[in-house]
Amino acid sequence: MIDKTDPSQRDRQRDPAFAKFMAIQLIRVSGVALFIFGVLAASGKAPWPDGLPAEWAWALALIGAGDAFFMPTFLARMWSTNNK
Repeated sequence: MIDKTDPSQRDRQRDPAFAKFMAIQLIRVSGVALFIFGVLAASGKAPWPDGLPAEWAWALALIGAGDAFFMPTFLARMWSTNNK
């Protein structure tokens, strides 16, 4: 429950930087999860989907790695307030 009298919680609700930070972290975590799932699927140990070709599974792993490593940097640059 949010205490409306606490200014730190009230400011965090409206802070766009905190929302962007959380979005970047969620993308990073989902990329790692996709990478792990792709590696598990390529090794045949993933519970779903059965019969997924190994090439597709490795493609999922590469997409997950790209999401984990490159998307946070891309979004941080896109959302940066510095004019470079």
